[in-house]
Amino acid sequence: MVAPVHGATAAAANGTSGAAAGGCVADPALRGATKSTLYTVTADANPLFVEKMTKYAPEMQVHYAHCSMAAAGTAQFSVTVAESFSSYTVSPKSRKLAVARSGNTISFTSGPNYLIVQFDAKELLFVLIDAPEADAPQVGDADVANLADYGVDNTGATLVTSKIQSAINAASGATRNILYVPPGRYQVGELWMRSNMTLYLAAGAVLYGSNQKADFNTGSGGVNIEGMQHASLRMYQVRNAKLLGRGVIDGNGKYLRAQGINLAVLKIEESSDILVDGVTVRDSSYWNTLVYRSDRVTIRNYKLINCRPNSGYNNTDGVDFDESTNSLLSNAFLYTGDDNMATKNEFASGIVNTRNVVHEHVVCYSNSACAKIGTKTEGTSMDGIVFRDIDVVKAGRSMVIDAVDTAVVSNTRWEDVRVEQTDSLIDLQEDRPPSWRTVKNTSTIRNAYFTNVSSDVKKVVNLHGRSSTVNISGVHFTNFTVQGRPVTSQTDADASWNINSYVSNITFATTPPTTP
Repeated sequence: MVAPVHGATAAAANGTSGAAAGGCVADPALRGATKSTLYTVTADANPLFVEKMTKYAPEMQVHYAHCSMAAAGTAQFSVTVAESFSSYTVSPKSRKLAVARSGNTISFTSGPNYLIVQFDAKELLFVLIDAPEADAPQVGDADVANLADYGVDNTGATLVTSKIQSAINAASGATRNILYVPPGRYQVGELWMRSNMTLYLAAGAVLYGSNQKADFNTGSGGVNIEGMQHASLRMYQVRNAKLLGRGVIDGNGKYLRAQGINLAVLKIEESSDILVDGVTVRDSSYWNTLVYRSDRVTIRNYKLINCRPNSGYNNTDGVDFDESTNSLLSNAFLYTGDDNMATKNEFASGIVNTRNVVHEHVVCYSNSACAKIGTKTEGTSMDGIVFRDIDVVKAGRSMVIDAVDTAVVSNTRWEDVRVEQTDSLIDLQEDRPPSWRTVKNTSTIRNAYFTNVSSDVKKVVNLHGRSSTVNISGVHFTNFTVQGRPVTSQTDADASWNINSYVSNITFATTPPTTP
């Protein structure tokens, strides 16, 4: 069933407005959140709470509003700016929204969508609109346990890690195996999910990271990657578990990074049959979401907002599948301080070769790469990695393979990718090993496919093998356009090329559009 009741429930618990905003269920204000004074957002003339992520200062601060459609269909959204502006964009531009302006207000009609609105050079505004929430658990259901029954402080004033962990442990395999986290602010260190359970974060609930790095050392096991051993929420050797809801996990990463600790927000390791659906994950101190040596992991309707530096990068990746198989990222918004998506083979020993990982329906914004394989390409193979229906609103590099270790990277597909702003359009390379680690540099690239890729900007396509034996074979373009013009050969002046002699079998084709 659709669950607009969550907004009303949150309002009662948190003392803030969470009623249905016309066709959209407005999230209640998170406790402790800073209300934006720059932007006002309404849905069908009803206000949405707009949070300003002031803690990201002095880096780029962002503002965002989130709501969930009450039913199938659309709502009328309006954005009013408290300052004058000359120009604006609503991205992804591929949505082709009809936007009207009246004074300092723009309006548009939209269904479920993850949008980035830019006025002149002002701070960014995200309008994150989810589809209706189906079959949401309710307090009182026979299979639902309420965290409130554990006497947990929901004001954020005290650390509640142990009480929440006790509730998680009790839910695992129990008759009431869904742990419902009601609206409120919960100060936590490292939490561990268990098998055969669901953790449900209601709209208005935020698991907020403690200021003390010692609070993130509550258990052992799992992989240490670049000093990132711990996380806000861990799934280690877990089976059949779900993380659901329209609530938030905030890693408090900007603060903790200054203390010299590398933490993920969500770390899934050696686990299988995992579903993550609907949550917002914010402010990691290192990679936000890591899926490591796991199988059949699905992450969908995922909103990820990290601290992004004004220039350069800060290692706050988005979603990284690492030595994992048969997994899916679907319908995601990724705003990061490093790569949005970086699929890897991490280690040279005990390797699980990455296979059949699909990323689809994703909006990217970063200074680094959007859709990338590498830079760690250990093991023997990385096969069948797909990036489909991707909107690159901004990226340093849009589509990337950094093949510098030992694996054969094969059958990679970028399909229906639309690029608005980038410094490098395509970068397949074997000849730029990283300076910060030792590599064998024998990885090769075999058959990379670019289908229905379009770019608003003419930026370099870099194809570089390393030698006659460490080379690239098979780069296939179908319906490749730059600034609206078809690109039909590797000498076509409508694109910008940098191809060395260790690349072979570059092909081009055009096909008519598919009739719906």
